[in-house]
Amino acid sequence: MTRQFEFNPAKVHTILNETWRHLNHAVETEMHPWRLGTLATLFDNRPRVRTVVLRAIDAEQREMVCYADRRSDKIQEIQNCPWVEWATYDPVTRVQVRLRGQAEVHINDEVSARHWEASSLEHRRGYITVSEPGTKVESATPNLPDYLFDRLPNDEESQLGYKNFAVIVCRVEYIDWLELRRNGHLAAQFLWTDKWEGHWKYA
Repeated sequence: MTRQFEFNPAKVHTILNETWRHLNHAVETEMHPWRLGTLATLFDNRPRVRTVVLRAIDAEQREMVCYADRRSDKIQEIQNCPWVEWATYDPVTRVQVRLRGQAEVHINDEVSARHWEASSLEHRRGYITVSEPGTKVESATPNLPDYLFDRLPNDEESQLGYKNFAVIVCRVEYIDWLELRRNGHLAAQFLWTDKWEGHWKYA
């Protein structure tokens, strides 16, 4: 493995730059462990977490993007309370990051349309579902129409999934960084005001 997390111990903001660089790499590289993150929401004052796929980032706008079925629990949870936290870990660099911010859901708008047009037929198939996510069934069965069990949809069929497609855009306001080391862990945190303010801290 050649993946590395490089920073200057005397300059805490090099951590911030590397964090966004690795997030960008995760978007572009399917096997990067940061591509899959744990997204936490609140429901009835209790946390709910699930694994989501990092689909896009914009470091300048502090944005992280993932997709969801518009009927899934997390969509209503975010609409009720927009504060979310994303956590991910890389076993090669031994770096964990937690990113907190407010999320916005995009359904049937310019943002969702742009992401939908950029998506593959394989990805779109996941939104052409028989029933709402969470619906009780009698046996382990994919939530797909029978005719899509063994093939991808064509372009016309794939458009059936757009009505269920949602884009979640999180604007990051807080980053917690942790590197696990056998001779003592290192940690830093960053808070957005009108710019990023960061400092080292004890782990």
